[in-house]
Amino acid sequence: MFLSSMIIWVLGLFTLVPYSIYYLLFEATRDQYAFLIVFPFFWILGYWGIVGPIISIVKVRRIMKALDNIESEEELRQLMNDPETKDVAIEFIATENKVPRFVARWIYSFYYSVIIGR
Repeated sequence: MFLSSMIIWVLGLFTLVPYSIYYLLFEATRDQYAFLIVFPFFWILGYWGIVGPIISIVKVRRIMKALDNIESEEELRQLMNDPETKDVAIEFIATENKVPRFVARWIYSFYYSVIIGR
């Protein structure tokens, strides 16, 4: 999901942004100026402000559905070994407890080894 979003952003950066600047400078009418001035700034600076939270929501939703469908301890171990699950859990621990990510990573690895690793 992140890779496809990155590809869309790069393609827009090299196609939509130059075209909008060209159109602004040579062909636009006065009522189109506001949109054509704001669009390149949004694409460069604001795209990830919109897409980033959407990607996070999708990741969390996917993990929560997987947790709901777990039927055995082995499936839980497989889910917890998934790098995406680990990243989401570390991010959640860091934001909820207001600790740095390296501390959240240590907490996750400690509890994983104690509770899941046995």
